[in-house]
Amino acid sequence: MENYRPLKILHGYSFGEAGTDIGEKKRIIEKRIDDLREKGYGGIVTNVNMDQNYLHDEESWELFRHAVQYAANQRGMKIWIYDEKGYPSGSAGGLTLRENPEYECKGLVLVKKKAAAGEKIMIEKPRGHRAVQAVYFIDCSGKQSDLSAATDADGTLRYTAEADGDVYYFVTKPLYEGTHAQHNTCAARRYISLTDAKAVGAFLENTYRAYTDQLEALRLPEGSIQAFFTDEPSLQACYLNKGLDPAQVDDPFDPELPLYPVVAWENGLARRYREKYGEDLLPCLHFLFEGDSRRAKVTRYQFYTLISDLYEDAFYRQISEFCAEHGIAFSGHLLLEENLLHHAIFEGNFFNLTRHMHIPGIDMLFTKPESVLRFAETPKLLSSVAAWYGREHVMSEISGHTENALRIPFDINDMICAQLIQFVLGVDIFNSYFDDGSLTQEENRLLCDTVARACEEFAGKTSMADVILYYPIESAQASVKGSDQQLYERPFDADAAACEESWRGSIDLLLRHHYMFDCADETVLAGADISQEECCVRNPASGIRYHALVVPRLAAVTLSALELFQKCADCGIPVIVNDLSPAVTVLGTDSPEAGSNAVIRLLSSENVTNARSGEYALKSLQYILPPNIELIGDEGQVVALSKRDPDSGKISYIAVNTSNVSRKVALVLDYPGPFGTKPPAAIPCMDAKSGIWMELPAALLPEDRISVQAEIPALGAYIFRF
Repeated sequence: MENYRPLKILHGYSFGEAGTDIGEKKRIIEKRIDDLREKGYGGIVTNVNMDQNYLHDEESWELFRHAVQYAANQRGMKIWIYDEKGYPSGSAGGLTLRENPEYECKGLVLVKKKAAAGEKIMIEKPRGHRAVQAVYFIDCSGKQSDLSAATDADGTLRYTAEADGDVYYFVTKPLYEGTHAQHNTCAARRYISLTDAKAVGAFLENTYRAYTDQLEALRLPEGSIQAFFTDEPSLQACYLNKGLDPAQVDDPFDPELPLYPVVAWENGLARRYREKYGEDLLPCLHFLFEGDSRRAKVTRYQFYTLISDLYEDAFYRQISEFCAEHGIAFSGHLLLEENLLHHAIFEGNFFNLTRHMHIPGIDMLFTKPESVLRFAETPKLLSSVAAWYGREHVMSEISGHTENALRIPFDINDMICAQLIQFVLGVDIFNSYFDDGSLTQEENRLLCDTVARACEEFAGKTSMADVILYYPIESAQASVKGSDQQLYERPFDADAAACEESWRGSIDLLLRHHYMFDCADETVLAGADISQEECCVRNPASGIRYHALVVPRLAAVTLSALELFQKCADCGIPVIVNDLSPAVTVLGTDSPEAGSNAVIRLLSSENVTNARSGEYALKSLQYILPPNIELIGDEGQVVALSKRDPDSGKISYIAVNTSNVSRKVALVLDYPGPFGTKPPAAIPCMDAKSGIWMELPAALLPEDRISVQAEIPALGAYIFRF
């Protein structure tokens, strides 16, 4: 089980009274690593000391090298490298911007004023803001007038309105005040632009290159340095966490700086937009902040797609290539993965971004099982990226951050159950922020052993997923508007909110009814083999064959995605859509009529069901394609994962009881043994916590089916072998 043990995130050591005695500091490091090894941890996520001379202090580097060598050589532990002085990753503790202030993260804000005919309007460039991008007037009839000639060199607009209407003034600013860069639990620090390849390249040189230079001289067992860990990089294009003020302020902020509605921005963005889409962005900037017309949604979709593409190339692709060159995996997690609509604001298309991670990752800030289930889309989405792009592992940064902040108690049973739920959802590397000192030696060992036991049992086995759930990122990109509100207070239109609810609800229904499934975006669906001969969608990376496609409610969809849905239906693959209407905004075509016709054709197809609710969609799926293993009697409180051994064909199945009471359940499945052989009289079953195997009687049912009954303890898990 040694290769599957959780890692402990270890940012520093308590040197106490060691003073300047570096030998004593090394002994303290060794003692801490020994302690973690004895508690059952299999590695550390670590970094050079985060002192005032971050990345430039030789003693800190010497201690880092000693920790890595001791953990890897003497204790056989895996090493992950944390890439920032705290978080969010990108600033290299402020070094990147200190050397290149022009690399700072940028946003575009809107200053809007109503004007009556004949009214004199003056708008001065707000304090702390940079370059005016566009100024125009739109009257009540919709006529637009460019006001750049009425704007002086200092950015001041003076204009007398010719009619009733609105003045729109767009100006850039550094994204710092009011953003996650200022309001986090680590440090208030200005942030780099992650859509600027040069800025990310400087961060790479300051941090990743510094670490690889230090590691090259060390003689470590092959594979000891497993991954780099990046923590919560984002576009910063939102106001967030007001009132959360870190004690450490690396960069002074302006408390009087006005916080206008904002979206992400980059130098040369208007030119890139024109090159990509063949149309001008500047006259359409108001659509980034308002409007529900088809034109407004198309503009937002194109804008956020472009931003996501720039972010992908500058940050994810560049770091991934660097890591691959040095034989170290790229991993970590993004900011606020839990809500589909937030993806457009902070990142973009998760599939396109995280496909560049050799180990896609998440963070799970919750430990109570019901909370982990509520945010199941996070691990499920990233494990789906891994499935489609051939990644062997998925990482989770685990903690009780939310419960600790809200003073909600949890115990070791909650902790173990939370990790096993994530395991069911595809996570198999667990990097722990839990305070190991608050647990007994036995509790630490129980946590580590249980997780390792589950990971070892399923290692090397193939997924039995047979359902695809569509990832509707286009709906978010077409719907999200720039705002001056705090993230959790900003309004989203009804269609966007319904899409997010349907996406989240579909994952919950599939999970609680024991379907093995993967999510897919348009790109991976387009790259899959949609086979009429086998009536399935084949994953080219894994060979998994999916036999049904579920599409949550959509606020917008591309014509090319509709054509893929149609292709599935034409090949005999059941397609279940949620409340799809010809009135939905269809992107990627200049003809609204072509979009409506594509929807109408899809809905009239033989293998398509248009469900009016998530529950009806589930019933339709159950009628067409029951789960490959039925689990009866759990009342939706047991979640499960099944995988097949590619050599023997045997199935491993884990059932996790997420409730606080034991659950008597029955597992029913087709007998998977060779043709003509008798089903076994008993099925081996292991208690995941104790590691004790037992034999459970198997009942033979009609049509060569077998049934096994078990009582799974509260917050416990059983592993079965069929």
